[in-house]
Amino acid sequence: MKHPFSLSVVAVLAALSGAAKAQSGERVITSESPARTVAQTGAATDAASARLRVVLLLPLDNALLKRAAVTVRDGANVVFATRKNEVIVSECAYGGAGAESVVAAYERCVDARTDWVIGPLGRADVTALALAKLAVARPTLMLSSLGTVPPNTMAVLAPDLESEGEAIAQQAMTDACRAPMLVEGSGSLSGRVAVAVASYWRDQKAIKLRQASLGDRGSWRKATEGWRRDNVDCVIFAGAGAVLSELRPYLRGMSVYMTSASYEVAPDRTTDWTGLRIADAPWLVDSEREDFVPYAPAEKLSPTLGRLYALGVDAARLVSAAARDSLPRAFDGAIGQLTLKDGQYRRQPMVGEFRDRAPVKLGQ
Repeated sequence: MKHPFSLSVVAVLAALSGAAKAQSGERVITSESPARTVAQTGAATDAASARLRVVLLLPLDNALLKRAAVTVRDGANVVFATRKNEVIVSECAYGGAGAESVVAAYERCVDARTDWVIGPLGRADVTALALAKLAVARPTLMLSSLGTVPPNTMAVLAPDLESEGEAIAQQAMTDACRAPMLVEGSGSLSGRVAVAVASYWRDQKAIKLRQASLGDRGSWRKATEGWRRDNVDCVIFAGAGAVLSELRPYLRGMSVYMTSASYEVAPDRTTDWTGLRIADAPWLVDSEREDFVPYAPAEKLSPTLGRLYALGVDAARLVSAAARDSLPRAFDGAIGQLTLKDGQYRRQPMVGEFRDRAPVKLGQ
């Protein structure tokens, strides 16, 4: 997607007050700073103008989304920290409810000098920004699904369960499951995974895929005994990880497949998961990959936060690669193999297998 940089002309003040610069996150030179020669000042100005200007537009003031926003920000900043001489990064926090909050933040923080905006985070905010009539619209990489083609100044980078559902269904076919069963738990995430798996299976015109809804725990023994009588050899599980941990003892002798929707539990809940196969972000499945090492977080993160951190890492790497040109059409990312089409990155997640309480890449 080409990002137009010859946008409508906007009046930019030649001199900003020190307070305004401090608020934007840029370094302020006060009257107490040492005197500079004209040549020094000119060189510094040229160096600053050559650097990429990036705004992180994230819900850092939203109590419900702050932890997620901080994690995405940390992932982006760890990348930008390796490019200190190439990028100027400023944070633009928002947090109020309604479309006006994120749009107002964009208008406040983004001007004609901005090269890239990363954010917002959250479907409602992404939709609001995509529909807004912005006075200054700069190249923007939004971090949640939009559901339609974004405006030509915007692109979408978002992890999705649908691609994982397709990937794990494909893996089950590759593994030659003879009598597969799709087991759906409760909740909207479970439903999304189940729909993706069933749709992919149907499109491939493969062997019949039976489906079952997981009832209360008291019914599990009877249900799984029935599956055994029917020679079910593979279970594609669409449900929460806590439920899977409790269901696992009933699935002995069956291969189990899952997505990231089921892997949001602490390591002590995965002690019995050896051999389970999962479609997830390479950041979690192939965590020792050489190009990931420089961006490792300062502290160990939960799987859910790890995916958000990886999202920040990929967003920063993509805009750094684009610089003042177009986004890469293909990219080997931390959240998956990425392909840009119609302004949205489609991803191919990685399939791994659980060993020692954590997933590793198949074949390792």
